[in-house]
Amino acid sequence: MGTASSGEDPLTIDITKAKQQALYYLKFRSRSSAEMRRYLNRKGYQAAIQEAVVSWLQELGYVDDLQFALQWIENRCRTNPMGERRLVQELRQKGIPQPIIDQAMVGFRESVDETALACKLATKQVRVYRGDNTDAIKRKLAGFLGRRGFHPGDIRSAIDQVLSKE
Repeated sequence: MGTASSGEDPLTIDITKAKQQALYYLKFRSRSSAEMRRYLNRKGYQAAIQEAVVSWLQELGYVDDLQFALQWIENRCRTNPMGERRLVQELRQKGIPQPIIDQAMVGFRESVDETALACKLATKQVRVYRGDNTDAIKRKLAGFLGRRGFHPGDIRSAIDQVLSKE
């Protein structure tokens, strides 16, 4: 790379360097546009450079918030199942705008029966609580499923189903 004294614009040099760092950051997993902006901000790039790099990545298809949200939901369902409320919370933390979250959650609602998923997780987790009294088991399962982002109705249903089997 040249320097500003050799005729190259310092802004062009910064954008080129920021693009290289952004591509390196994408090497490990896909990122939301907000995550990319935060990363570039931590690297010390001004807002104009952050926007230019994020726009460039979006044009190339390397940063796509909807695709990111769909992949995040799919990955979570496969590796660490949780309810809609927790998924929405995580996507917000990743900087995904609410309209995109709403769009991504449509597929989740269509493909996942949250009550059945809560029941499946409760069935696995109840083994850990063997020997505890019924009230303690209910309380612990409710806390576990609540932290996993399930709705109260699904939690009650799952606990009732699991305890009826015990």
